[in-house]
Amino acid sequence: MKAENFILEIGTEELPASFIEPALKNIKMQFKELLKNYGLSAESVETYGTPRRLILLAEGIPVKEPDREEIITGPSWRAAFDESGKPTKAAEGFARSKGATVSELIKIETEKGLYAGIKRKVNGRQTEEILTEKIPELIKNIPFKKSMRWGNSNLKFGRPIRWICAIFGNKTVEFTLDGVKSGPFSQGHRFLSPEMFNAAEVEDFIAELESRYVIPDIARRKAIILDGAKDLARQMGCVLVKDEDLLDEVANLVEFPYPIMGTFEERFLQLPEEVPVVVMKEHQRYFSVKDEKGRLKNYFVAVANIKPPEEDVVRHGYEKVLRARLSDALFFFKEDRKKKLEERVPELKGVIFHDKLGTMLEKVERLKQLSPEIAKRIGGDEKKAQRAAFLSKADLVTEMVKEFTELQGVMGKNYALLDGEDEEVAEAIFEQYLPRFADDRVAKTKTGIALSIAEKFDNITGFFGAGLKPSGSMDPFALRRNAIGVIKTLIENGILIDIMEVARLTFDTYEKQGKQLKESNPAEVVNFIKERLKALLSEKFRQDTIDAVLDVTSDITDAVRRIKAIDELRNEEDFEPVLITMRRVMNIIPESFSLKDKRIETSNQYEKQLLDAFNRIKEEIERDIQSGDYRSALLRIGKLKKHVDLFFDNVMVMDRDEAVKNRRLSILKLISETLSQLANFRNIRS
Repeated sequence: MKAENFILEIGTEELPASFIEPALKNIKMQFKELLKNYGLSAESVETYGTPRRLILLAEGIPVKEPDREEIITGPSWRAAFDESGKPTKAAEGFARSKGATVSELIKIETEKGLYAGIKRKVNGRQTEEILTEKIPELIKNIPFKKSMRWGNSNLKFGRPIRWICAIFGNKTVEFTLDGVKSGPFSQGHRFLSPEMFNAAEVEDFIAELESRYVIPDIARRKAIILDGAKDLARQMGCVLVKDEDLLDEVANLVEFPYPIMGTFEERFLQLPEEVPVVVMKEHQRYFSVKDEKGRLKNYFVAVANIKPPEEDVVRHGYEKVLRARLSDALFFFKEDRKKKLEERVPELKGVIFHDKLGTMLEKVERLKQLSPEIAKRIGGDEKKAQRAAFLSKADLVTEMVKEFTELQGVMGKNYALLDGEDEEVAEAIFEQYLPRFADDRVAKTKTGIALSIAEKFDNITGFFGAGLKPSGSMDPFALRRNAIGVIKTLIENGILIDIMEVARLTFDTYEKQGKQLKESNPAEVVNFIKERLKALLSEKFRQDTIDAVLDVTSDITDAVRRIKAIDELRNEEDFEPVLITMRRVMNIIPESFSLKDKRIETSNQYEKQLLDAFNRIKEEIERDIQSGDYRSALLRIGKLKKHVDLFFDNVMVMDRDEAVKNRRLSILKLISETLSQLANFRNIRS
């Protein structure tokens, strides 16, 4: 069958950088689903995008939908034909309504029984007709972080649509969407090549756009920016600071990228290094430059959307804007240095943490109680943890952080060092906010770990207790990110600590301030963190293993070690006797049964054999668990299998004699309590 190519270009006002790639991913997904629904396919489907256009190119699409057979079910066979086989009025009416004769009716087997029906051939529609009908729906369904109606438009979209180019083969796919009529026309760069051109008349649409100063391929724009910026830095004897997030953003701010090197006065290098870097990245979208020793230099790389006829004029403009920003920063820095960080702490009384949870000063008081407790449990310095907690939020009232909020923690660290504070205390002030995003590093100093965990538990506990819990996709206080931060910090540092204990301590700090967190409790906070851990581990380990371990421990790092041990062992033959043993022991014990006395005396041969075998390995299992050698502990359980089997084969556990029954259940309960320290084996499947 003949095949043609399809071009769809949605021309818009400048889309925000973060809108483009998710929109392209959705367009591709929708289009492939559209083809599939009509029995069509394409040799290739590619998407391209810039701030002013979203493009889909599909090659090798059949010009016609495949013919297909359609089966239409009518009345039941018994209702359609009488006992003698003659058609009833129901059969005649059904056939007539479908433009068929009674003789064309066939038997159709269904779950409900035998029915009369019609099988007929349906000719496939022209692909152009399908695209005309479905492409407007596809455009309407493109999701954006924020869609709005623009002007008098009824269509909600990321930005106003200015043109739609839709071509199948060499014909226009004609439709009108909210007053914008599709056509064969596209246009080049807004300033360098603004005239329209007929896309149906060009052999290579992407190449034609490039000749008109539009680089539609995002990956190619990134390469142009990165290679150009590196070359400019190299010419100055420097190295470009790698920043993938900034590269992603800048590539989607331009259609025709042109890197330009600029400079700023050396006096601004007296600022803490992070300040110029943040100002350049977050406020101006400039790339920073360092020398070969890693020291920040007074250069930057900006990216223009055109190759300017007078590059010096554009460079001067970039430099002028940055100079104003850095001058502000230097002024704030000098003003802030007139006061020590510790002197600013009382000012936090005027900063609200949340109207239901009090001020930042109250938060600091809670962190001062909680951080040393955590430090004590992880082998840290309690005094350093308390000092770090005391200074942790002081930079929020500095002029620098008021103006450049991205520098919270960063300026706290720098000001603390300038004040002569202990290096670990200063580092902890910064580390409390780690990790800040998905691939960010975690706190590494013991003081930083303690403060980071305290900070996150205070957030989760406070907002849960105030009834401000995440729901669905809504998480305005980033509590899921806080929970993941706790998990990553503990696991990556190998920290063993019971988070239930931390949760209780956190609730206590709120209660000491007279804040009643009636909407939550420590168990709910711990379960929230465990659910995040389950999500993180679910791609690597079996869900039943994860559930079984998290049922019996609230130590995140230890839980992961147990899960790994069980999951590794369950792939070996040695695991089967362990699992069988655990199940036989646990499954027969009623959940309400409690062990009243661990000193069990018996004269029964099989009871005694099982008890003796268990007592021989009990201390070894507990020692393995204590040392974290979970594989060894699991393998020791397998040694009980022979004695467990003999026990069940030769005694009736649920004996009519209540005393005998309780004794036998007590033996099993005694074994179960020890073995359940590893995991809840009731949850583990074969």
